[in-house]
Amino acid sequence: ASFGVMSRNKSLLLFPITTAALTIFIGSLFLTPIVLQPSGHSYSQSAHWKEVGSRLFVEGEPTARDLAKGRTSSLQLTTQAKACGVLFYFLSMFLATFFNVAFVHEIMNALKGEPVSVASGIRFAGTRIRVILMWTLFAGVVGMLIAQLERKFGMFGSWVVRLLGAAWSVASVFVIPVLVVQENIGPLEALRSSAALIKKTWGEALGGYAGLQLGGIVTMFATILLLGGSVYLGVAHQQWKLMAAGFASWFVFIVAFSYALSVASQVYLCILYQYAAAGKTGEGFTPDMLGSAWTPKS
Repeated sequence: ASFGVMSRNKSLLLFPITTAALTIFIGSLFLTPIVLQPSGHSYSQSAHWKEVGSRLFVEGEPTARDLAKGRTSSLQLTTQAKACGVLFYFLSMFLATFFNVAFVHEIMNALKGEPVSVASGIRFAGTRIRVILMWTLFAGVVGMLIAQLERKFGMFGSWVVRLLGAAWSVASVFVIPVLVVQENIGPLEALRSSAALIKKTWGEALGGYAGLQLGGIVTMFATILLLGGSVYLGVAHQQWKLMAAGFASWFVFIVAFSYALSVASQVYLCILYQYAAAGKTGEGFTPDMLGSAWTPKS
């Protein structure tokens, strides 16, 4: 059913590649001033790059890992590099959230039978700048704290922190749809709303994702068997061109299928949220179908 939504709204397939291109472009605009900062040397000279490197990295005291490997010093980030890293981290999260909001909004339009376009999704996301920014700051700080705790504690502690990270990921599964549907909602309210849906129907969304991924694994395994057969026949009959063509076709199929599967997963996420939150079904979905995916718990 999710693939059916995609086939009827082919513009949805443009979102991942378009947003990736825009993210790379905006990221390059952020990194360019750092790389091309004035150094007193021409950009074509190695002295310029050494100067830039010295502003970003500095030698410090060796860590236990460095000493174990026979190193007498460690390479550490300067204050400038750390500040740039934090800014780039939050910029990346903001862009990811922004474009996901745009994507989910257009998926919901598709489920309602309305027109879908990349430009329309981006315009909508522009109306949610404040809530996107607030969620970015909140989620970014939580992510940094989890990463710091994981590095600080030992093996047992790191596993506990990883479980906390997994719980955070599960609780925030429906945050993006919440940001799309509910206007002027705060990050804590969005997280609580997402977690409440997961708590009400624990495991069903994850089970659906497992079903999609299992279908993907079965498909890929079948194509690998076909690839192996073509390689065997190519070697046995010395048909090298045929073997190369078979491998190229397999590679193109795997990339395209994985890409489409990622879009289908987002469609699945949106329809589950819509049905769980408001009892609405989209085009191509039935109450019986969605009722079997969501089983409210007492």
